[in-house]
Amino acid sequence: MSHKASMACAGAFAAAAALAGIGPALSHTIVGNRVFPATIGIDDPGVNDELGLPTFAYLANPDDSLEYDFKIAYQKTITPDLSFSVGSAFTHLVNTVKPDGTIGTLNGWQNVQTQLKYVPYQNAEHEFIVSVAGSVEWGHTGNASVGADAFSSFTAKGFFGKGFGDLEAEWLRPFAVTGEIDYTWSSHPIDVTGIDPDTGLVLIDHRPTVLTYGVTLQYSLLYMNAFVHEVPPFFRQLIPTVEAVFSMPVSNIGPSVIDSVPGTHEVTGTVQPGVFYIGRLGPVSFELGAEALIPINRASGKHVGAVAILDFFLDDMFPDSLGKPLFGGSQPRPAGLY
Repeated sequence: MSHKASMACAGAFAAAAALAGIGPALSHTIVGNRVFPATIGIDDPGVNDELGLPTFAYLANPDDSLEYDFKIAYQKTITPDLSFSVGSAFTHLVNTVKPDGTIGTLNGWQNVQTQLKYVPYQNAEHEFIVSVAGSVEWGHTGNASVGADAFSSFTAKGFFGKGFGDLEAEWLRPFAVTGEIDYTWSSHPIDVTGIDPDTGLVLIDHRPTVLTYGVTLQYSLLYMNAFVHEVPPFFRQLIPTVEAVFSMPVSNIGPSVIDSVPGTHEVTGTVQPGVFYIGRLGPVSFELGAEALIPINRASGKHVGAVAILDFFLDDMFPDSLGKPLFGGSQPRPAGLY
């Protein structure tokens, strides 16, 4: 791996931990009486009609650059169990190495990502759901100077969600967990970049196959207020959450590079405590959330960052038009949840 590729990977791995690869990651999911919020580090397990404008992330990259990402994403249901998503992110880099070798500021779009997501099973009584997805990051659709790859990459994904409203203990019933696991590979895993003038050796860039995995632990005051006991008005729309997201190269890694950041074989990730607000403002149904980004090691970031999301629920706002699946009826939604 070349030095330039190593530096690019530093930002890429940090961004992957923060935004799950900056893919189309949005949707609040309702299974029985449980609302799973649109979390930021990993996607939630459902399919819906929603618009994220924007998801914001601030990252202190290991190469001393500061990164600001503004992601937009749109999800459209094809059937009640199948959706298509599209999204991208605008990146603003400060104190970064520019193509001419100087230190300065860079701006540009990341590659466009598309995704198909399918829910093969859900159980309303036990607030349990499983889904799978396939996504593509389309090469040459973003700006290479901010880390967008010239080649496409493909990701196979699996998701689950489980609410604990079926438990007897009242204090446990607001809890829920979700999880995601991704396997990402490149359409061009090995790239010959030239000849080293000093050694005469061929220079090769490796695009590793990457395993990304994460979980969330949620405590829904929204659920508690609706189904356990009343919560003070200020808190009843909140879902405090902790996310943990990790990425690791698993193959096509290439030889170890001394002092590379991140390390050639290093696991990167973040722990992300935060809170989500789900509610309505007149006819507008939305979610607002914010989390801290706590890197697990130096390869994941130099200090704590932050992410935030604003998500509009089109299926609630336009149930008979824009928010309705293209084929089949809408899924039933319990009234009075938010």
